[in-house]
Amino acid sequence: MTTTGNGNGAPPAPRAATVSGLLAWGQAGNYNGIDDRLVIAALAAGGRSSGGLVVPPTFTAQTGLTFAIGPWMAIADCGDGTKAVIGSRTTQTIDETAGGGSARADVVWADISPDAATYTIGLITEAAMAGRSGVFLGLVLVPAGANSAAAMDLRPGGARVLGMRKATQPNLTITQQTWRTWAQMTIPAYDAEVGAVYDLEVWGGGQQGSPNRIELDITCALNGAVMAAYGRHAFNAIQGVGAQFRQYMRGKVVCLSTGTAGTFQAMILGEQAETSQPVSVTNSNMATVFAADTGANVITADTTRDITFAIQAQWPGGSGSGANIVSRQAIGGRVA
Repeated sequence: MTTTGNGNGAPPAPRAATVSGLLAWGQAGNYNGIDDRLVIAALAAGGRSSGGLVVPPTFTAQTGLTFAIGPWMAIADCGDGTKAVIGSRTTQTIDETAGGGSARADVVWADISPDAATYTIGLITEAAMAGRSGVFLGLVLVPAGANSAAAMDLRPGGARVLGMRKATQPNLTITQQTWRTWAQMTIPAYDAEVGAVYDLEVWGGGQQGSPNRIELDITCALNGAVMAAYGRHAFNAIQGVGAQFRQYMRGKVVCLSTGTAGTFQAMILGEQAETSQPVSVTNSNMATVFAADTGANVITADTTRDITFAIQAQWPGGSGSGANIVSRQAIGGRVA
């Protein structure tokens, strides 16, 4: 028999169409030290959270239509000006419904009952999320006719926490004349809201073209769609063809509207400095470029699904010239 946990360390119960558990600190007079620590941990992280997932779950297909929800933790809006900490330290399971005649998207949602100090995980439609108290845990994209969880696209939600994440090492080389990604991050589905800001920094090194110096263009992109205004390094300040240099780029995107045709505006900053001699104004071997979307210029992206936010670059006149840049470190995250 497949069983589920109740999120509170109690013995598992028979599997059902929904799973439920207590709100942390909602123990009806029964003090539980580990629940106390769970709340403290959530609030410590929640100081940088606007609500929602603090520790996202994992979704794993099981036998038949069942899938497992790994341990998770979230801060839920109770709808009355208060918030509750909910989550599970154990794996829970839930049943999906087989696919019908057309594809559909199901939301894995945790409803809360503050007065009863309980939560219940169930499957709802995307339309049913509007104005609903609780927490978005993820999406299940169900193809037409799918008859098992393994045949479905299980997409757990992302942590809605403000601040830059740990650094990654992209080690991506760009030599092409068309846009290529130098670093990227993911904006999770349903994370964006009006005014949300996402920040991505990347740095590394490169080499100018030969026998001529080549222009380097830099931009921000959402799902491959680049900003209307992009930065152009002409390298007039960098001495010598074939010169080696350091490169830094920082991009930001700001959400203007949400939905399947959500809109964003972007900015991009690029700095470079030659490495073969000391950097100085008198040596004329440093350069900075900045560009930003203004007015009606926007990038369109579906905020109900994961969005890839990338910093990209191209050498529009440099294919085969030896011009290149290589990304070494990148840091990104939601900052507002």
